[in-house]
Amino acid sequence: MRKKYYKKIMISSLAFALSLSALSLPAEAKQITSLKKAKQTAKRKVPGATVNKVEMDTENGKTVYEVTLVKKNKKYDLKYRSSDGKLIKYEWELPNTSYSIQNKKNIKKSKIKKKARQKVKGAKITSVRLSIDDGLSEYKVHMTKGTRRYTLVYNAKSGKLLEYEWKLTNKSSKTSNIGKTKAKQIALKKVPGATVIKIEYEKDDGIAIYEVELLKGSYEYDIKINAKTGAILEFEQDTAD
Repeated sequence: MRKKYYKKIMISSLAFALSLSALSLPAEAKQITSLKKAKQTAKRKVPGATVNKVEMDTENGKTVYEVTLVKKNKKYDLKYRSSDGKLIKYEWELPNTSYSIQNKKNIKKSKIKKKARQKVKGAKITSVRLSIDDGLSEYKVHMTKGTRRYTLVYNAKSGKLLEYEWKLTNKSSKTSNIGKTKAKQIALKKVPGATVIKIEYEKDDGIAIYEVELLKGSYEYDIKINAKTGAILEFEQDTAD
């Protein structure tokens, strides 16, 4: 009887030790250390989507994975932190093809604000800007809530939500600046194949920005980029003189 009793104690102790080690696994298991794991994680976030691209990059000295997916006519862009697998950016975008209603009046800014507040309840609106993107009028709304910074883009004619994005705020971004080189890269990613004519650093309504002017074919582009975060604040397209 005593041997059986000791045997039971040993088995119980082993089970307890294994359970403790299992508790320490999740944090390590959540790490994303390969393109394959980043792809799998993103597909769980957007079921049924097709992965178009997976990239590894370094951001503020930390490794991140960015995954681009497509589901029907919606494009997704997800960014994960490698160290703990945390989703630090979530974005989806719909194509704006409403050329047939461009003659209509723009929706009032107050209505767009109301839509944005309904979409992100409890968030604070920091700015609402009207701009032209590929000849179409859009409202870009910037909001903050907790540790997230939101960007919502609405069709200015129909009020349809075209883009939805949130990013985790970075405390170090208060003192950092992306620099002209990074601003140029962001602008060229927005208008591939364009030539950068001028880059200027200035402050707009208290916000540090880079204003980038580009030329492509018969069009000129003016892009305002947040100098701290790299977010595109304004995008304008016009016929070159």
